[in-house]
Amino acid sequence: MNAPLNELELLLAEWEADTLTETDLARLQAILQDDPEARSYFLQWQMLTAALDLESHAAPISAVNPLTTIPHRTSVDAKSSWLRTVAAFTLAASILVACVVAWSIFASGTNSGQDEQPLASNPSNAKGSAVQEVTSQGVAILTRLVEPTWPDGQPMRQVGEALNPGTFQLSSGLAQIEFFCGATIVIEGPANIELESSKQARVRQGKIRANVPPAARGFSLNADKLKVVDLGTEFGMAVSLDSVDVQVYDGEVELHPQSQEVRRITTGQSISMDQTGDLIDAPMQPESFIGIPELESLSEKQNRQRYTRWKEWSDAIRSDSRLVTYYAFDRLTDWQRRLACDLIPVDQDLDGAIIGAKVVNGRWPQKSGLEFKQPADRVRVDIPGEFTSLTFSCWTRIDSLDRLFNSLFLTDSYDKGEPHWQILDSGQLYFSVRPVDRASKDGPKDFKALSPSFWNPSLQGKWIHLAVTCDLDSRTITHYLDGRELSRHVVPAQQMPSLAQIGPASIGNWELPTLPDAKFAVRNLNGRIDEFMIFSSALSPNEIQDIFDHGKP
Repeated sequence: MNAPLNELELLLAEWEADTLTETDLARLQAILQDDPEARSYFLQWQMLTAALDLESHAAPISAVNPLTTIPHRTSVDAKSSWLRTVAAFTLAASILVACVVAWSIFASGTNSGQDEQPLASNPSNAKGSAVQEVTSQGVAILTRLVEPTWPDGQPMRQVGEALNPGTFQLSSGLAQIEFFCGATIVIEGPANIELESSKQARVRQGKIRANVPPAARGFSLNADKLKVVDLGTEFGMAVSLDSVDVQVYDGEVELHPQSQEVRRITTGQSISMDQTGDLIDAPMQPESFIGIPELESLSEKQNRQRYTRWKEWSDAIRSDSRLVTYYAFDRLTDWQRRLACDLIPVDQDLDGAIIGAKVVNGRWPQKSGLEFKQPADRVRVDIPGEFTSLTFSCWTRIDSLDRLFNSLFLTDSYDKGEPHWQILDSGQLYFSVRPVDRASKDGPKDFKALSPSFWNPSLQGKWIHLAVTCDLDSRTITHYLDGRELSRHVVPAQQMPSLAQIGPASIGNWELPTLPDAKFAVRNLNGRIDEFMIFSSALSPNEIQDIFDHGKP
């Protein structure tokens, strides 16, 4: 976020808390008048605030009077009427968006004979008559990594990542890349490859073994003086400063040297090109290139080693005196409906009840997890105590953000001191603690600690680590993604209670209907969870990083 938007966010937080001074109000007006991006941000913020106000005052739907759900904002000052006028228009826009979405739901519900599809609730998707389609520049996908190390300045790649045209470098280790044309290559580091298209790459350094099915015929790997075009085959290619070596294990390839005629070589043949550009026959050495079966075996070994490393760390951390509760989700059986709390000493009163969620693989094949798919899927827990600080830590695999609010951990009643941790459909992490009693008509609203949007399509189906710390004494809330700080928020004193509490709550969902006709908000997570921890202190950034390092798949 740029500097004006950072300032805008702070001013809006003060406005939300009714603590905006006349000087600050004038500054807020100036930013909105001068900056189109700020006005766009304000519009999005106002629509989101309307939704979050509803969330903050939510109750079982059958018990709510729809005419009294939205609370009235108290006036900052008579001079803020200009700002409230703008807010009224933006709130009206949000209501219009809600009508469009509601009509879309109604229309889709009247189409008989068609499967029901989840409808994204992002207001930006409802602007205009057409939904903007998500696009990607990817030409391949990274499907396996075994003990990789990366050059300085090269971003760490992750399995499942879509690869755009550009450089892929590996200092050591192995990587498997699947091109969108259907070709698969196994790379052994050190390697430097330029991905040029979905059917072509340039190899500057490294060993490559390519598997090319008939549908991907024409796939090519290029070196400085040689182009290798596949005709439906499996071949190896090694590029160094001194030579280019090509071996054909099955099928046929075409060799296009710069200064010679095209030559074909078939199964069992091998050639080498020296610095002069001459092609000479060479002995076959298939053992010098790692193929897909060997990579799979090495990948399985790596999974076992990483699971063992995590298990040793998990066995040690569960006796940490700061742990309020710890669910390792490990070694669950298919129809086990009790989620054991793994604290030491054992406290079975903290065990969770699994409702609906299915037992599936976790981060590794050796580890179990739970999959949340249906609106009723959840884990029920009841956690006693009062706390001056909290840390929530969760390993999750998000398949999609289907709901406006996608639950990670939500207390039932959301009363004074109770936390809510969830993900908005905008891809923002959202954490809040109610500062006053639920029945109170007066008092400040909860502070909504919203991270920048972290979600993008490349994260779909990928295991990530999420954490949030809440220090009530310093009034600080900090969001983390994969061990790195996403955002830090200082909460105004009147919006932070002195103590936090949890009580009855749900992992991966919200609300327990208590009346015969009660309905519940649909906030189930669409994805998997295979580890969940709550600490009674705000962990340091190094401690959050340590959790990630020991648990990353």
